[in-house]
Amino acid sequence: MNFPTHVMFGIAVGAIFFGKPDILLLIGLGSAIPDLDREYGFLSMDRFRSVQPHRALCHNFVFIGLAYLVNPYLALGVFLHTFLDAFTTARDRGVEWLFPFTRVVKKAVYDSDGTRLALDPKHKIYLLQNISPALTEKSDEDLKPERKTPWRRTYGPALSGRLLDQGIFIGSVAVILMLLLFSVLGVQRFIDITIRPVDLSFDLPFAIGAAGVVINFLAGEIDRKDLAKSFKPEREYKALYILSIGIIVFSVILGGVMNQQIVFSTASRLPYIGAGIALVAAVSFAFLKIRSSKPLPTDEKKEPVIV
Repeated sequence: MNFPTHVMFGIAVGAIFFGKPDILLLIGLGSAIPDLDREYGFLSMDRFRSVQPHRALCHNFVFIGLAYLVNPYLALGVFLHTFLDAFTTARDRGVEWLFPFTRVVKKAVYDSDGTRLALDPKHKIYLLQNISPALTEKSDEDLKPERKTPWRRTYGPALSGRLLDQGIFIGSVAVILMLLLFSVLGVQRFIDITIRPVDLSFDLPFAIGAAGVVINFLAGEIDRKDLAKSFKPEREYKALYILSIGIIVFSVILGGVMNQQIVFSTASRLPYIGAGIALVAAVSFAFLKIRSSKPLPTDEKKEPVIV
């Protein structure tokens, strides 16, 4: 999905369910953030092909949870972005929802052709299968590693990512314009169009954060498309990428300083969030510990723990 599609879809969802301009802006900004894990700016192409951070590093439930600690509406935008990307096929990388936990499992039960692999006593937990050949053939070049890796991602039914992207973009813009028109004509107040005074505690951090995101995307797109062919400004682009991330982090810190009451409210929930995480981790560890204590099955009809 392209940048405008994610942002417009997020704003459309915000207009339907909330209608307040500040919420729409936060959801729209959150819808742009996950693509900060794209290939340019922080990894060489070889390293990128090896690690495969795109659609993984910032497209997962852990990242959504971290965004929620900053702002729930920002997290909603991150989720909507990841949700849309999950509809795409291997050509567009799909989504690695359970990153980084999926990187812990390094073995598969079946190879990419469906042949059962020998079980290793050192590994008690397996993914079902290595990357499917059909999916690999249809994917981008940077998704075709020499060494087959376990199938960690989920893919959607969209056969044409470009057609899906265009349809969602046009539909989102149409919905936003329709709701805006109804609000202006007084048919139904879907979007609050009243002019509000400047609120520096919201407007300033938001503007700085949005500027960081825009700088990141502009520098990255120029780098990726190699528009500047007369020279190779790799250092300049990487420096600009680091600068953009610094601006985004600064906007979050500034927002916390200027909205301390919200920070205190979020901090009061952290013990409960931590307790929930600890409970899930403890139950998962106990389950895996019990299962891993059992010997590997010798009967081919049985399987080890598969995730």
